[in-house]
Amino acid sequence: MDRHQNNCMRHAAPRLAAAIWQGKLLLALLAALLNGCVSLRGSESELGIAVAQPLVIPGAVETNVRNVEPLVIEAARRGARLVVFSECGVTGYDLKGTGAKAAITLENPALEQIGRMAKEHGIAIATGFYEEQGEKLFNSAAVFFPDGKRVIQRKHNVMAPEKAIAPVTSAARERVIFQVDGLRCAILICADAGIPDIFDELSKAGCDAVILICAGAGDESFGMHQAELADPAKRKSYAQSVVRCLDSAAIEQCLRLDMAQVACNQAGWNPATGYFHPGGSSIINRTGEVTAVIPSNLIFERLRPELAVGVINPRKKETKQ
Repeated sequence: MDRHQNNCMRHAAPRLAAAIWQGKLLLALLAALLNGCVSLRGSESELGIAVAQPLVIPGAVETNVRNVEPLVIEAARRGARLVVFSECGVTGYDLKGTGAKAAITLENPALEQIGRMAKEHGIAIATGFYEEQGEKLFNSAAVFFPDGKRVIQRKHNVMAPEKAIAPVTSAARERVIFQVDGLRCAILICADAGIPDIFDELSKAGCDAVILICAGAGDESFGMHQAELADPAKRKSYAQSVVRCLDSAAIEQCLRLDMAQVACNQAGWNPATGYFHPGGSSIINRTGEVTAVIPSNLIFERLRPELAVGVINPRKKETKQ
């Protein structure tokens, strides 16, 4: 090796060492992000939102509330400012009336516990429950804020199957628009998405995101056991059903209305009620981008608590009214 080659190697060595060190640092940062050691809270124009699916048991209010907190903690750790749970996530939802019989008042300690979680972990929490109000029964939702405030929204479009199991009162059509870190949001409870022109109305009101909470599913025939995937017909049915949580029409609607959609469906299976919730949740930005998704899980043995975190952006300033 001549003197020129020696000099080149001597000058190149520090640069090579620096490049290797930078590469190792980048890999360490990526590993930390993947392992959740670093939180990305996004820019000031982004809002981090989580959709959360604990396994809900109809009628088991204390257990359901207890199962919420680990997901609240994880959502906050990953930088979300709002975590969304399902319709009737506190009381449970089924077609035998078990969840409805567990209806709670707004002063119930279960809701106080969720309010405490919001304050302690610094994150807004949206969840649903059957609400007892005197002689009336509502399918309600609440948003709990870290400062102790609450927003209450009640279901308007109560469908016949739900009315058949309990005397659920249809609440007012109007939606409450609330803010999370400056972004304007409104809640629709499952069938409320079918209120005529409701999405267009919310868009005209300057809403940045619709929070759609559901408890959609069916009886146990809707799901299957792991062993049944050996059957080609069952596999085909599984493949067709597992992606239903993503609706191309919802993406088109987000683009058309310049408004995001956060959808959270209940997960859980209780043979005692014969009702099965496969989950299936998603976050679609106003740009049409899907920023988070939890696929539906139709296999009984594979149901487990799940969480996904995504971001949404505010509407274009000129479209706000």
